[in-house]
Amino acid sequence: MSRASDHHFAKIERWLSPPDCSTNANLARKRRHPGTGTWLLNSPVFQEWTVGTRRHLWLYGLAGCGKTILITTILDHLLQLDTYTTLAFFFDFSDPRKQKLEDLLRSLAIQLYHAGNEAARRLDSLFTSHDDGRRQPDTNALSACVDTMIQIAGKVFVIIDALDECTVREELVQWLKHLASTKAQLIVTGRPEIEFQSAIPQSFDKLNCVQLDKNVVNGDIRSYVEATLEQKPDFVDKKLSPSILEEIRDKIGDGADGM
Repeated sequence: MSRASDHHFAKIERWLSPPDCSTNANLARKRRHPGTGTWLLNSPVFQEWTVGTRRHLWLYGLAGCGKTILITTILDHLLQLDTYTTLAFFFDFSDPRKQKLEDLLRSLAIQLYHAGNEAARRLDSLFTSHDDGRRQPDTNALSACVDTMIQIAGKVFVIIDALDECTVREELVQWLKHLASTKAQLIVTGRPEIEFQSAIPQSFDKLNCVQLDKNVVNGDIRSYVEATLEQKPDFVDKKLSPSILEEIRDKIGDGADGM
């Protein structure tokens, strides 16, 4: 990238000021135990989604069942596929800048801008039409721009975590309904809140709404507990008997109930 284009990108980024979702992904990576989520990557459902047999997926489950860690596992897997542009956003109750549809759109626009080519020119046009960045675009303008950028960008995966942590759910549901009709392939996660229980199956198809199996999630938790017991000096130094260690693994792993 030339100095001039680098400077222009910085202006576009300052103008949109998108939230930084890499912090959510990095925190999930830090908490993720090796092998977590492999069961999903190897599942027929996910593999069918990857090749396009299934267009969209909603992975839903109760709070604390590991959705964000799971979605980050999916994200890292998809980022290795050069043939697709992978976009990701994490709604977050703890960050006011990651709670609205507008926040999502600003993030997606900048991510698509990174991809360059004709899609980037559409955001340049939006910037120009808003007095070279002296005015902010509204949600409708952002949505239309992102929509066009996705259409131009080629093969696009869109990964969105924690729909239930969005504060404008009705607006979000309408946008998801539209996005599901485009060529983008979606994976979204969230709790099965009432706003989503009818709207998402209608847009995605009921067969593509997957409840996270608590038994499989418990297996991920059991694996994490096992590694912790083997590595933590507090447990190692006490030289607990194999039978006690096994009981701890069972109680925490199998008793987690997907949490």
